Amino acid sequence: MEDYERVPVEDWNAVADHLREIAADGEVSESGEGIEITVGSATFLVTKDGRVSAGMPLHDFEDGGVEALYFDHDAGAIRVEGGDLSYEFRTPS
Repeated sequence: MEDYERVPVEDWNAVADHLREIAADGEVSESGEGIEITVGSATFLVTKDGRVSAGMPLHDFEDGGVEALYFDHDAGAIRVEGGDLSYEFRTPS
């Protein structure tokens, strides 16, 4: 994961900035609880308390208690890592 930048969820301003950058060609919806990006038919939501959910046409993902997200802007990817969990969200090309 050397191409990924680790961003703790507690650094909310940085998380929001990274999500806005990943969604440069999509939509961003922000509330007091979290931020959701939509790029094409894919969505990614993270809340300030560490809940993450993602949806694409063929699958959905949800997990709570996430401490950090990993961003690779060149690949348009966000990784969620923790315990036995490993999930990667990629924006559609």
